[in-house]
Amino acid sequence: MSSQLREQEKNLFSRTSIRNNKNKHIPRNYKKLGLIFGVSIVTLFIVHLIIKSFYTPERMAKSFEKAITENNYKEVTQILEEGGTRATLDVGSVKAFMEYMNSSDLVNHVEDLVSNGKVQKSELIDRHGNHVLSIKKGNKFLGIYQTYLISAEPFELKVTSPIDEIELSLNKNNARLNKDEYEKSFKKILPGKYALKVKYEGQYSDVEDTIDLDFTKASKNKLDQELTFNVSYVQIYSNEPDARIFVDGKDSGKLISEVDKFGPFLLNGQTTIHAEIDMNGEVVKTSEVPVNGKYIDLMFDTPTPQEETTKDDGGFFAGIKGFLDKYLPNPKPENNLEEKQFIDGLFNQNGQAFLESKEYQHKIKKKNTTQKLVGFAMKSSKQDDSGMSIVTNETYEITDKKGKTKTKSFEITYHFTRVNDELQMDRIEEVKEIE
Repeated sequence: MSSQLREQEKNLFSRTSIRNNKNKHIPRNYKKLGLIFGVSIVTLFIVHLIIKSFYTPERMAKSFEKAITENNYKEVTQILEEGGTRATLDVGSVKAFMEYMNSSDLVNHVEDLVSNGKVQKSELIDRHGNHVLSIKKGNKFLGIYQTYLISAEPFELKVTSPIDEIELSLNKNNARLNKDEYEKSFKKILPGKYALKVKYEGQYSDVEDTIDLDFTKASKNKLDQELTFNVSYVQIYSNEPDARIFVDGKDSGKLISEVDKFGPFLLNGQTTIHAEIDMNGEVVKTSEVPVNGKYIDLMFDTPTPQEETTKDDGGFFAGIKGFLDKYLPNPKPENNLEEKQFIDGLFNQNGQAFLESKEYQHKIKKKNTTQKLVGFAMKSSKQDDSGMSIVTNETYEITDKKGKTKTKSFEITYHFTRVNDELQMDRIEEVKEIE
């Protein structure tokens, strides 16, 4: 074979090989696997983005807001439970909380706590310093996706009462004020509006009332509620501390000297109190006084001798005897009145009586005149919420600078105020000379 022919065969073989290689196909299984792998990667990435979007703090805030505005108490309850809320999550409490969030416009500020996928503020605090709710990080879903939780902060209710031994009921949570207990606290409360039921069954009065509570008035997660129904213990004063107390004509079994406080009573004037005492074999009664205030005066027209009535054994004289012992000496004093009048704490320093007495004593000194109390008797008294008026008969020996002595008697009306549960004289209301 010539060299030319061999060259032609060689070229022909090369072209055939190239053509055959071009017509050769990749196996179909490899193509499918490559396609599935690519689709899977894209799918997983999309699923990742979707799952991640479910666990952003913004989504949690929006879901909570939506449940609140739509009054979906089941959804709100679930969110608060998962968030570890320490407050009571019964249906009534959650519904009250939703109304509180909507009516106070706080629901519109939940989203302000988060932005750009991060918690910017961990707590929602209102203008009264109440910590309403908090948002924080939870566990990671599948160990990858950060979750977020919302919890409501509990509030406290402090109830104070003018009487003890009452029953309290708040949203099916019952409590009782025991004897000598005048306040009770309810904790773990979701803020909102509630009705506090109050019930008292006493010896002299029964009370049943409902108090409306509004936690928008709370401060620093605490609401103070003072019960102001018209019920109170009363204090009884008399010029006969050993007299027996009668309520609506029935013997209470108590002496005036035995009780610091008596009752409690509805202060509506429908109950009357009087006192009785045996005098020289006869029963003497005071007039019946309607109970419409916290202080009751039961004064007898015929008092016992002064040495009996001034015993420090309670009742009327227990409240004022200490003061009068300082202000007025015994009927036969060893010292003059001036020395008694300037005892520290004797007068209300801002009262008219102190100024008048000081000025009067200055005049006495200037005229070189002295006076001496030689007789004193309590005539009557009347008191109110601000204090007490006392009328006395007083007899003085007045000696002028020449040594001449005259005896004069006066009817003097004093007014006393209550300062820190103590009596202080603030003015002399009237002075009448007895001829």
